[in-house]
Amino acid sequence: MATQMKIENLTAGYGKLAVLHDISLEIREGEMLSLIGPNGAGKTSLTRAIMRQCAIMSGRITFEGEVISAMPTHRIAALGIGYVPQSRNVFRSLTVQENLEMSASLVPASRKARAIDEAYERFPRLTERRRQLGSSLSGGERQMLAISSALLMKPRLLVLDEPVSGLSPGMTDEVANGIAAINRSGVTVLWVVEENPQQIIGLSDSVAVMSTGTIRLHQPAAEMLRAENFRELFLGV
Repeated sequence: MATQMKIENLTAGYGKLAVLHDISLEIREGEMLSLIGPNGAGKTSLTRAIMRQCAIMSGRITFEGEVISAMPTHRIAALGIGYVPQSRNVFRSLTVQENLEMSASLVPASRKARAIDEAYERFPRLTERRRQLGSSLSGGERQMLAISSALLMKPRLLVLDEPVSGLSPGMTDEVANGIAAINRSGVTVLWVVEENPQQIIGLSDSVAVMSTGTIRLHQPAAEMLRAENFRELFLGV
């Protein structure tokens, strides 16, 4: 698979404080890459750096050959990168239908209705909640809505920050299986993993391990699952 995103010697953070240090990582087209590591390792900050939501101090990020590390967030999204943060990822005062319509505002009118129909087909549970407010949805339903909203613009790379954290086992399976199906359809997925690491890595092609703002290891998922020190790698102990 060809490289779709390349992160080179990236140092980034907030204000003058660097929390990511000299990170280099390649994401291949069509793969699912799980990003694991202990709390505070910098996983969320890396997703924010990709979307230019924290300060990039040095290094660069390219997407399909184009440098994006100096672009504003809206241009990065327009290039084909969808982003679903862990929280505050739906409009809680709008219904499910209104959330989708809002997110589809830039979709060409000729395919807007079909794009929203596809969202309901992808997560049928949302059809049952069509008229409910975002504030009334369960955690898993909000994640389904947020992911569906991000997919309306047909991104080629989907960046997910802990999409199943705090969900019940049944809802975790439903959301995880939906994400796996999205990946099988050809969308590259970068998945920040906080819970259920073995389940998520089992769906992945490769795994990158972060520790104290650096990439400690990047290897095929199958190798990671066989590692005798898997627990130590995930917890950073």
